[in-house]
Amino acid sequence: MFGQCVEQCQSNAGGADRPNRIGDGTLPADQRSIDRWFDTSAFKTQPQYTYGNSGKNILFGPGRRNLDLSLSKSFRLTEGKYIQFRAESFNFTNTPAFGQPGANITGLGVGTINSADDPRRIQFGLKFVM
Repeated sequence: MFGQCVEQCQSNAGGADRPNRIGDGTLPADQRSIDRWFDTSAFKTQPQYTYGNSGKNILFGPGRRNLDLSLSKSFRLTEGKYIQFRAESFNFTNTPAFGQPGANITGLGVGTINSADDPRRIQFGLKFVM
């Protein structure tokens, strides 16, 4: 979950740095918010030119729920010809799909969620079939 180095990496190895883990880091569900998704005090920057002891995938971001809905009705005009009307809704329940929290322990916004996917979208369509 820890991100790419923005400026100079502590390990000087390129790629993603991992800090030292001094606590669990996971917050109980009732304490999580988009402003504080994990306990940032459970991590500290590793010494220069060393690798931190944090493992990969030790923390998880918010889950995702999505419901899409499509309704259609065909109206027959003559034999072999009809009109089809469609109404489609993506993210029908308008449930926010938050992004992953900031994971660069030395960067701004660590532990906060600053992005979300698209809100509900509704589209209509009309199709003539011969």
